[in-house]
Amino acid sequence: MADNQKGVGDPIITEAIEFLKFANDADTMNRQEALEDLKFVGGDQWPVELQNSRNLESRPILTINKLDTYCRQVANQQRQQRPRIKVHATNTVQDAADAEVVQGVIRHIEVDSNADHAYDTAFDYAVRMGWGYMRVNCDYVSEDSFDQKVTIDAVDNPFTVYFDPNSIAPDGSDADRVLITTMMPKVTFRSE
Repeated sequence: MADNQKGVGDPIITEAIEFLKFANDADTMNRQEALEDLKFVGGDQWPVELQNSRNLESRPILTINKLDTYCRQVANQQRQQRPRIKVHATNTVQDAADAEVVQGVIRHIEVDSNADHAYDTAFDYAVRMGWGYMRVNCDYVSEDSFDQKVTIDAVDNPFTVYFDPNSIAPDGSDADRVLITTMMPKVTFRSE
């Protein structure tokens, strides 16, 4: 009973931990290089040895960060030509009418969930470090209802997302599983 409360014996948690280790081992180098890219774009462009030697000699460490400007130019172009989900009909008039209705529903979801922020955040990370994520959530409106509310949410820290290393599609659409980690206090975790 005590093991079950802590989640040690739960097969879902065990499987998630094993998948996290597998995905992390497969993607460690890529994540380290992405973190270095973020630091470099942020202005940390001097090697540590040179920084230390210049500090010891009381010499200035000047950084003229031109890379951030270029990243902002690319990201701002995306903001001016914002991506949208587009539904295309297959071949009949009825399909065109259905596609128009579905397009309206998707547009409502995008506006209601502030999808622009999710698109911008994912694209900004993609420009600066190589990848960015957004997620589509389906939550129930209330606990006693079967109605769902679909939202497109931003992933503010792409390092919390672990994709299936066996996925080969560029967009990850063939991934069998994806794990999104969240840091929380132990008390909150146990209560949930």
